[in-house]
Amino acid sequence: MTSTIGFGTADELPVSLQIPGYRLRRPVGSDAVGLWFDCEQTSLGRKLTIKVLKPQYEQHAGAHRDFLAEMDRLIELQHPHLLTVIDSRREDPLALVTERITAQTLATMLEPGKPIPPDEALKHALGCAQALAYLHSEGFTHKNFTPRLVSISSGGVGRIVTFRNIVPFKELAALRSKLVQDPLYIAPEQIGGEDEIGPKASTYQLGAILFHLLAGAAPHSTGDAKAIALAHYREPFPSLKSRQPFLKSGILDLVGACTRKDPVERPEMSEVVERIEAILEGKDDDAGGATSAPRARRRRRRR
Repeated sequence: MTSTIGFGTADELPVSLQIPGYRLRRPVGSDAVGLWFDCEQTSLGRKLTIKVLKPQYEQHAGAHRDFLAEMDRLIELQHPHLLTVIDSRREDPLALVTERITAQTLATMLEPGKPIPPDEALKHALGCAQALAYLHSEGFTHKNFTPRLVSISSGGVGRIVTFRNIVPFKELAALRSKLVQDPLYIAPEQIGGEDEIGPKASTYQLGAILFHLLAGAAPHSTGDAKAIALAHYREPFPSLKSRQPFLKSGILDLVGACTRKDPVERPEMSEVVERIEAILEGKDDDAGGATSAPRARRRRRRR
């Protein structure tokens, strides 16, 4: 979901909006072309979430095409830490039905100055890393990976709320310097420079989010969105150890490796998964070894 709107009631639904087999309850969010609602599947009484095309786009061929393309993409992607598609409707009114999206997200767990316990933070990071590694293996990435797009179920399981944010890598590269991503976690190469934008951008974003979970504050948070984004590009990544000196060395090494300025020096997402698993299993020495030392590389000086 690219934006969140306030919770409402059934009385606030568009009058003409009826989806056969589903009873729409209340709006829970929106994106570029769609509205998301809590709903009930009338035949089974299941509580689910449904996306429908915004009324203003009912006669818009391009919006129809985008909605259907997103639907086809999501149906093909299946992973325990990605949102599960339950049903789809390809004739008017277009609709995409998913498992219930809860109001709790990774972002709602973040309170200023209050770090999340390390094991809990690592478990959430592990689920995200596994989903991102899966997306990378399928040739996709998440163009705006941010805590508010990680929905937390009642059982504590995190799922990346995908929607329109799953894109091929070439589409991500086309967004360089446009600042459509959350500036708190944006990778340096997404702002500018000579580095290619690829899977390692997600590695940086995950490292920045893990820093936030463990430190109780985002790595850079001073100034407006542009200033924060430029800090990721120009300034050294802050030391997690200076804020949380008693964290395991494996955690400190992992965050440091993921957030290196040069994407070549960051681990692949599959390796991030292995390292988080190793830390959770108590194998700190193994977790910190493989990519803890930066590789030498001649680079042009950043201006």
